[in-house]
Amino acid sequence: MEKGVGRLGFACGVGKGKDNNTRKAAIQAAESCWINLGSAIPKLLLLFISPLYDQETALAVIRKVFPDIPILGCSSAGEIYTRGPDEQSIALVGLAGVSATVAQGGDMNQDAFTSGKILGDILGRAKGEMVLMLSDGLAGDGAAVIRGMQAELQQEIILIGGAAGDDAAFKNTDLYLNDRVLSGTVIGARLHGNVMYGIGVHHGWEPVGLPVTATKSEGNRLIEINGIPAIKLYDEYFGEYTERLRTETLARLAVYYPLGLAVPESEEYLLRAPLSVENDGTIRLTAEVPEGSPVRLMIGSVDSALEAARCAANEALAQMKGRPPKLALVINSVARRRLLGSKANEEIKIICEIIGETVPVAGFYSYGEVAPLNTCKNKNSCFHNETIVILILG
Repeated sequence: MEKGVGRLGFACGVGKGKDNNTRKAAIQAAESCWINLGSAIPKLLLLFISPLYDQETALAVIRKVFPDIPILGCSSAGEIYTRGPDEQSIALVGLAGVSATVAQGGDMNQDAFTSGKILGDILGRAKGEMVLMLSDGLAGDGAAVIRGMQAELQQEIILIGGAAGDDAAFKNTDLYLNDRVLSGTVIGARLHGNVMYGIGVHHGWEPVGLPVTATKSEGNRLIEINGIPAIKLYDEYFGEYTERLRTETLARLAVYYPLGLAVPESEEYLLRAPLSVENDGTIRLTAEVPEGSPVRLMIGSVDSALEAARCAANEALAQMKGRPPKLALVINSVARRRLLGSKANEEIKIICEIIGETVPVAGFYSYGEVAPLNTCKNKNSCFHNETIVILILG
């Protein structure tokens, strides 16, 4: 049963809808969420919808069932539940015992940094030490959005979230704020309440070869490495196979071999997934690689990805300090799902074994993840790729 009730009034309920008809699927999700909440009244709804559904219709149905509850959500590249990943479904999470202030930022395509500043300015006036945020997965520079938000928020504020997906079609992603379907922007909810939390963030990729330097870049466009076109890094290792990066968005080559940035505050590299390659050899990424940064080619495997999930779950649970978890919100990279293939379900099983088989799990597969670099040492959030983020609430 997808239900979790905690002490001090915190409660959650996870609903799932799955039907070929958008309206019926949305009704299923809303009704099951209500049932699993028990007698608790939600103060915030998190909503993740497959892009195969009519987004406006699905949101309108949810809003009718929950007319006065703030809604924060996005389209996904797959939905996550206690029993494992799914697709063409609607995941709805109701949170009670917390208060939430929700808001929208500016236009990411026009100025990603300013977009984040606008959202940070609004949420900076609210209470709470955590912000759940979601951004358009195909607009602007995800890292610049984070920097913009942090410029307006207090240092102790934790940012957790991800970039919307569209089932790896890479054409259009949507965001949901209350009764509106949005795109090209960033949205967030600042949480306030007596709720315990734990955060786990890992990916499992390791560096291979020698470091190179990003000698020319513009935002999320990596133009040159060591003074030559950026794509040459892949050409050197993979030769003609890199043509797939030129023709296939988030090609399998990029899934196995993303780029890594060394970060002093973290034991793991910060990953950047190539999205596409321009004619001059420039690599377009989901977030920035600052000029002068040392860059490493990274290598991952199914086993290392599963071990990363295990580490993230253990890390998040340890921060609960013995308090029982009542919900695990999982924001997981679509690249990890493609890497794991048929073993994607095993990743969720590992999480459930660690946090408890009766603890509800919900979330979505994203085009980028937002979380602290090293959750045990500081609260400095960054934009990640190919990473699993586990937020435990209790």
